[in-house]
Amino acid sequence: MAKSRKGPILLILFLIGMIGLIVYAADWILVTSHGQMRRDTEQSLRNGAAQQVALLTVWYGSLSSQIKAFVTVDRLRLFASEIDSRKINPKELVDPASGNDPKLAGFVERLPGLSYLLSEFVSNNEFFSGTVLTPDGLPFLSTKTDMSVSKAGKACVSEVVAKKAPVFLPLTKINQELALTLAVPIFAPSYIDQKGERVVAVFLGTVSVHKAVVAIAQTDPEGFFTSAVLERSQEKLSLIDPLFPGVHRELGPDWALEEGTLPMSIRNEPTRLEKDIPSYALALPVPDVPWLVMQGMRVTQAEAAYHRLQKNVYIGAGLSGALVIIFIAALWWWIVGRRERAMADQMRRLYEVAREQKQILDSVNTAVPAGIVVNDLSGMIYYANHRFADMVKMPSDRVIGSMYTQLPIAFARSLVTHTIQMSEKPELANFTETLPSERDEGVFRSYLTACSPCADENSCLSGMVSVYSDITDLVAAQEKAQRMVNKTVDVFVRAIEAIDPYLQGQSSRTAFLAERLAIALGLTDTETRDTLLIAAELSQIGMIQLPRELLLKSGALSKEERKQLEQHVEYARASLEGVDFGLPVLEAITEMYERFDGSGYPKHLVGEAICQNARILAVANTFCALLRPRSYRTAHTMESALAILEKKPPTYDPRVVDALKDFLASDEGKSFFQTLTINCAHEE
Repeated sequence: MAKSRKGPILLILFLIGMIGLIVYAADWILVTSHGQMRRDTEQSLRNGAAQQVALLTVWYGSLSSQIKAFVTVDRLRLFASEIDSRKINPKELVDPASGNDPKLAGFVERLPGLSYLLSEFVSNNEFFSGTVLTPDGLPFLSTKTDMSVSKAGKACVSEVVAKKAPVFLPLTKINQELALTLAVPIFAPSYIDQKGERVVAVFLGTVSVHKAVVAIAQTDPEGFFTSAVLERSQEKLSLIDPLFPGVHRELGPDWALEEGTLPMSIRNEPTRLEKDIPSYALALPVPDVPWLVMQGMRVTQAEAAYHRLQKNVYIGAGLSGALVIIFIAALWWWIVGRRERAMADQMRRLYEVAREQKQILDSVNTAVPAGIVVNDLSGMIYYANHRFADMVKMPSDRVIGSMYTQLPIAFARSLVTHTIQMSEKPELANFTETLPSERDEGVFRSYLTACSPCADENSCLSGMVSVYSDITDLVAAQEKAQRMVNKTVDVFVRAIEAIDPYLQGQSSRTAFLAERLAIALGLTDTETRDTLLIAAELSQIGMIQLPRELLLKSGALSKEERKQLEQHVEYARASLEGVDFGLPVLEAITEMYERFDGSGYPKHLVGEAICQNARILAVANTFCALLRPRSYRTAHTMESALAILEKKPPTYDPRVVDALKDFLASDEGKSFFQTLTINCAHEE
């Protein structure tokens, strides 16, 4: 009796257990599916938001570069610096009697040109208006007839002066369009403020952002926003609807930001039909502006497939539960006894292999000194070693799976820049950049970043691998070597000037003028600048080996004496050919005495055969020399010096001579010529 009861009881208990297992399995499937549904929804929303953020980033980057080009115009910065330093009231400049005021001489006549510059900038960049104000909030340039500034605008100017950075006002409505008002600081030129931190004026502009917001804002037929721009103001969010510009829909407390982003969650989203709809929503910030891009999906739409799966799971479990339980029970009794040990042994071996591979990978990651990170095109990080985690000051497990926007701003900007360039040109690329140190607050280190594209199974670009190698010590060594070169150049210059008193200051003035002429010709790269400065300083080194009486002769040189004088180029070549400047300095020095028509020396090169650096140096050196007295003549006037340089057929490169004339007509050129004239008068 006892045995006959024991079997059914065990069977019933077993069946109950299996039924519980089926229920648990069904619940696990539903929970897992719901979790996967949420992850898929989040990934879809995040990808959409990231693409829209990229569009706004490109739009604002273009606008920002245009504004930067405007506020760094030298004549605008110089004009604002002079107004600020002399404490001139801008109202006096527009007074009709201002032209007779000696204090305002030199200011009133420059206003029309600057007003034209402002008008051209405003009209070319779709601005509604633009105003340039003093740090005290007083306008002196404006595209508006009424130059008055609102209280909000003046408060914005004060904030810009305090922060020394751009400030944005909330979006407003102008002519049925969304408009953004921003204030950007204008700093004094470097030759007035070497630190470049003195704010001498503020540009206050109102630009249309309607097209950008319209491109982002998308709704379904019922007015539900699937994509929209959110505006952040003191950690509160407002939804911007381009159909109703100027009307900001303030969002509720469930739309609170977390570390600058809005994580995905179920929220009540406002619609154009004045009702809230539950939705899955998230938002990603747009760099440098107080905006976020929101992506939303109705809860009913996101969970539709899940609800169908839920219904099928419940029906299937109810209909087939008993049969599945019996089948699993029988199969379990048949195979567990035979395979349990084999499976356990196999799992143990797999565990050992996985553990050994993990140890090898951890050893490699520990030994590699460079930071390694892998991310896709949307900015999702899939892998980062311990070194990169240390660089961004985050735990490794937190870095993996995060977006670039969750990293410190410097590293986020670095990854965005690399990803954009890799998207445009998917090939191995190297970048040199300066990033914050992970050990010392406020200290920056130099990195050489090697970026390599990753392709999927269809050979399409899917992401990239970035390797950050610390080259701070190498950069420091290069800078030390450059300082040694500069000291060597200084020694040579003092030796040159000690031989011939007429050469004192000639090298430095030639260097300054050559640099300005190169900038006027559009040659702003560092290699050209350094080549011109060093070559100018060393251009007279060959004079050391010439007889002193030849250098100081008061009369005209004979043919033999001129031939002897021309030997200074070969002397310079012999003195410098063993010095490695890392730049084409020797070529510039040995060709700067060649002339465009072939009348120069030592090789009588013609036209473009003379290197560009030498042609610039030839004009700068000759002009500075002509304006200075010599033992055998007095100093030339600027007009006579230019006449010599413009002689036909051309002896000097006409493009460089034209650049010299443009420079001398500028405020900086006039100041340089005045200084040069004063020095020459002292020498006479």
